Amino acid sequence: MLGAFLCEVMTTSVEPKGTEICRDAVETRTHAARMLPFLKPGTIIRLHGPLGAGKSEWVRGLAAALGIKGEIPSPTFTLCQPFSSGAFPLEHWDLYRLEKARDWETLGWPECLVTAGFVAVEWPDRYPGRWPDPTIDLHIEPQKDGTRLIRWTQK
Repeated sequence: MLGAFLCEVMTTSVEPKGTEICRDAVETRTHAARMLPFLKPGTIIRLHGPLGAGKSEWVRGLAAALGIKGEIPSPTFTLCQPFSSGAFPLEHWDLYRLEKARDWETLGWPECLVTAGFVAVEWPDRYPGRWPDPTIDLHIEPQKDGTRLIRWTQK
């Protein structure tokens, strides 16, 4: 049921835009779920924000909206966590530990990002090259009061 709904909605997607304040991890995950109908399959979502900003929480919300069950761990030490049990595949990358040119060549980057599903990339500024289309940017900015400001920008 969810997969059929997603396929129908996603064929006429528009770009997500705007800003929103999320008070906690639950609201951050909810934000991601609400954005799913606006994301076209094949989209690369570059997630910007400091450590602990909520980037992985946002990806957990996207995974849940796709119908992916089970734990959604951060890929900090595995580099990439692929999930294929949802309505569309999801790859969650964490580039924090990559910086050398040979790292990118070994991965086949960025060609390996082309997918029929979605790709979420934390620490995208580590990659010095050109990103494939479609790519969008999500900025998660912790605020002094403990909330998170979430805003979209275009590549």
